[in-house]
Amino acid sequence: MNTLLHLSNTTDLQHLPLLQVLSPETRLSFLGAVSLSRYPRYEYLFQPGQTVKYGYFILQGAVRQYYLQDGKEVVTRLLLEGDLCTAFYSFLSEKPCYEYGELVEDSVLAVLSHHDVERLCSQHLEIANFERKITEQYLIQEHERAISLQFHSVQERYEHLMQSRPDVFLRFSLGSIASYLGMSQETLSRLRAKKIR
Repeated sequence: MNTLLHLSNTTDLQHLPLLQVLSPETRLSFLGAVSLSRYPRYEYLFQPGQTVKYGYFILQGAVRQYYLQDGKEVVTRLLLEGDLCTAFYSFLSEKPCYEYGELVEDSVLAVLSHHDVERLCSQHLEIANFERKITEQYLIQEHERAISLQFHSVQERYEHLMQSRPDVFLRFSLGSIASYLGMSQETLSRLRAKKIR
């Protein structure tokens, strides 16, 4: 169960890159549409079959996104402060999603509805441009991940994640990280042991 928090000022949203580039007028409109909520660990933001109506900017906490394949979890995203969490296909198409969004830590999220995103984009070119950049960034990340899983060795994938996002290894379980990297937990443990020596 989430707890609604009072959004006192922009310092509550300091991790949001969006606020750094908005004009004061547009920033006020954005702040008027967003709500700040606290969620407990293990709560689901969305699950398969639901139509996802919200985007969640992570101010504090961690979220993993995954789907089930033959009863096995396949982790697709590991998200931390400053990241945007949503089931993009469902959020944009307004159709049911196929994945889970699970909080792995107690979290504070800035929540924005699909309806408000559409309204803000129609009223503010700055927000429309930023929304387009978020979508582009998501597509690029998904494409890069698909290429990595298909063409890079397990060692290369592990080293890239260690270099680009070392904090992931402190905040998520080895099982989730291994799934995200497309390898077994045993393989990940071997790679980590080799790196420690």
